[in-house]
Parts: sequence; C-alpha cells; structure tokens
Amino acid sequence: MRLDWLATLARKGPRPLRAADLVWRAVAPEPACLHVIVLDASGSMLRRGRLARAKAVALALLQRAARCGQHVALLLAVGQGVQMLQPPAPARRALGVAVRAVGGGGGTPLAAALQRAETLALAWARRTGGRARQVLWLITDGRVRQAPPRPALEVCVVVDADDDRPALGQARQWAQRWQAHHVALNDWN
Repeated sequence: MRLDWLATLARKGPRPLRAADLVWRAVAPEPACLHVIVLDASGSMLRRGRLARAKAVALALLQRAARCGQHVALLLAVGQGVQMLQPPAPARRALGVAVRAVGGGGGTPLAAALQRAETLALAWARRTGGRARQVLWLITDGRVRQAPPRPALEVCVVVDADDDRPALGQARQWAQRWQAHHVALNDWN
C-alpha cells in the first residue's frame, strides 16, 4: 500500500490533516531483481579518473536498488583476482563505504569475475524459484587481452569507461556481440 498524497490533500481540503483523510492505494509488488555489479578496478581504470567515475556509477546503482528494495551482488575485478564486496543480498546504502574505499591496480581478471557473477546469479535464481530478474552491470574500460564470453544473465549492461582518443572500443564490441545495452561512462546520469 502507498499513500496517495494528491487524493489525501484533496479529501483534507483547507482543514488540518486527520487520519480519516488518508487515501491509500494498492501497489503491485515489483518482481524480485538481482543486480550483479562487476567493477573493473584494474590499473588501466586508474587513468584520467575512470575508476572514480566508475565507483560513482556503482554507488548510484546501489542507491537505486536500495530505494526499490532490490538485491545486489558486487564483485571487483582487480589485480590477479576477483573480490566479492557483497554476495547477493538486499541492497544497503552502507555498502557505499566499501565502494568508496576501493583502490585499483594490476591486471583485469574480467573473465573470472564474469564467471563468478554468472554463478552467483544462477544460484540466486534457484533460491527464488526462477521468478527473479537478473541484471549484470559490467563497468569496465574493456582493456583485456581476450574478450570474455557473455554471462548467462537475463539482462547485461556494459558501462564503457574507455574514454581514450581514439577509443579502443572493446567494451562497445562486447555489448554488440552480447546483444547487451551499452552506456558510455561519461554519459551516465
């Protein structure tokens, strides 16, 4: 149930608000959704503030999921490994502290991070009986030696941090090949 403020104020009129004036509307529940955020924190992301802007996008995704009561898993592709900042769980704004503290450097274990994202999403789908939507948010500049395969998530969004002139364009190519959504990091709002 959600409070319908316009109907409530119309019913109230010029007098002080009373409990009897409140108008409630039934709201259909949103289907469960898991957002799996894979943040590339490799050395190339440190150039020209890419990692800082990428962390801002991750924070915005976390805040949006928290407002909607959705679930989030957050993985870092950094150095020679994959770090899980949060397993699939309800989004919490407090996770922002961990995101802000993320440092970068080293290689880009992106294929391993995407495999881990897929494994987490499939396990979560089994727990929810397959009724839940799964969205991958890959935030990367695409600077890896070998293109990773598309993870088996329902929706994939590639947030492309490649702002070099000329751009390498690998993240854009992955999005096209994966039939995923492509968003330039600099165009994020």
